[in-house]
Amino acid sequence: MPAPVFYVACPIGDRTAGPEALALMVDSIRKRGIEAYLLPMRNFRGKSMHPEYARFDAPIAGSMPRGENNHLVLTEVSPIESYSELQRTPDQNIWMFWLSVNNSPIPRARLFTAGQGDCSFMPAGVDQSFVESDLWPYDDKPLGQSVNRIYAEAARRKGGHGVHSVKSVAIEALSIAYAERVVKRNINFATQSYYGQSFIKNQLGRNSFLLTDYPNTPQIRDLPKQKNLIVYNGAKGTWKIGDIKTLVPKAEFVPIEGMSFIQVCELLSQATLYLELGHMPGRDRLPREAAMYGTPTVMLARGAGYCWVDFPIGTTYRIPYTVNWAQNMAPVVQGVLNDSTQIVLDQASFREWVAGESQRYETSMDAWMTSVLDR
Repeated sequence: MPAPVFYVACPIGDRTAGPEALALMVDSIRKRGIEAYLLPMRNFRGKSMHPEYARFDAPIAGSMPRGENNHLVLTEVSPIESYSELQRTPDQNIWMFWLSVNNSPIPRARLFTAGQGDCSFMPAGVDQSFVESDLWPYDDKPLGQSVNRIYAEAARRKGGHGVHSVKSVAIEALSIAYAERVVKRNINFATQSYYGQSFIKNQLGRNSFLLTDYPNTPQIRDLPKQKNLIVYNGAKGTWKIGDIKTLVPKAEFVPIEGMSFIQVCELLSQATLYLELGHMPGRDRLPREAAMYGTPTVMLARGAGYCWVDFPIGTTYRIPYTVNWAQNMAPVVQGVLNDSTQIVLDQASFREWVAGESQRYETSMDAWMTSVLDR
């Protein structure tokens, strides 16, 4: 049997954690002596990877040829962009990696939010201080699979029902319907987080294996910590930052946005605290990158942040998303600004856990490649 060849569908040109994780995947497969390529997704910008990812050995293939041992790897984000490859690849050679569960077009993924039936908020033996009904729902409307429900979800994603949006909404509805068909196929599932693994098991009724990524934090110049400096993800936390700012008025809140990777690393290294307010569709990198520079995290535990096994940063520093979340978070944040000694001690085990991500990744990658070669 010919050796396997992997084609990894990727939004070429984007500078986000997704393309970085996919480039890392191709690089890791090739390091094991197996042929692998990035495959540009349709309708996404760019024909070359962002320069920051040039460190990876991840060549780009113009197309995926037919072949009995060609394997297609795609993410959950937009299966319709890989329509041609999905049509001619047998199910056993298709691998869907759920990197960002809530970015899938299917409503039950997009609107998924974890509960105790999916993963534990607290570590074993520790009681949580809230009940599930106290949590704000991500969507309080019941989900269905009807055409009307799909169209309504498409309209919400595209921003309305006006005349000018009819075409884009129709296209989005087709994308949702096609994604629903793809996840019902007998393809292989994998995920980057326990949050994703819980979704696949409890919502799709399927098993999956875990292949997380790991932060690649370069050495930077020695920069002193700046008291009262709090950084947050400007792409996801801006709409909530005002709620906490009013309660911690003396802090300097700086968003991470419009920066190079080195600038992000330097900012994280100087901060007293990284504040995570966004809904995390997977095991987001910023809290892990902050840990690599010795900067602790306080998070609003949403999405993958709800799952203790994805973010074991300490029970005090994961704030449930209840109606009074800001009032509960503010004294924790202020306490860190007053004296960060305790949180730094408390999150020592998290920093060690983050440092072990690369070895866990390599172990999982070895197991995946062995399973393919043993077929």
